[in-house]
Amino acid sequence: MKNPRLTLLFFVFLALGTTDYVEAQVRRTPQEQRTVRRKVRRHNRRVVRRTLRRLPANTRPILFRNVTYYPVGGMYFVRHKGVYVRTFPVRGLRLRVLPTATVRIVVRGVPYQYADGVFYWEDNGEYEVVAPPVGAVVKELPKDAEEIDFDGITMHELNQAIYKEVDNGYEIIEVLEEEPED
Repeated sequence: MKNPRLTLLFFVFLALGTTDYVEAQVRRTPQEQRTVRRKVRRHNRRVVRRTLRRLPANTRPILFRNVTYYPVGGMYFVRHKGVYVRTFPVRGLRLRVLPTATVRIVVRGVPYQYADGVFYWEDNGEYEVVAPPVGAVVKELPKDAEEIDFDGITMHELNQAIYKEVDNGYEIIEVLEEEPED
């Protein structure tokens, strides 16, 4: 035994068994660390189309109170930081033609047109965006309606209106006041 350390190391490896558990440690440069990306999977999450990178070719902008709205499929988008973000038009916006998916709803004898959380009222051949009428019942809400909890009762908030689930759909029980613009 010329080298006792080598002999000791040999017996240690024999005592520990196989070396399958030994892993090499790899050092990465900062550039390599940045390119490593992990996929994050979220389960049971609703996917809502709130932004668009490009508008359809036939989209005609609507300018109202220095804000340009882009109607797409009954929803409205505004340009923000290079993308188009889903929004609700302000009350008072007037249209000549309604979105194709509107539904007629009568509340206390007053007829309204409803589409994707927005209520319209006909005035002299044009349609004006109005506040959601309390008592209106819609069959379904858009996917971006926010679910809220009031003392164990599930409600939904959409376009400044609070909806309560009833037998034949969702009823507006309260309309929130719009926040004043600064």
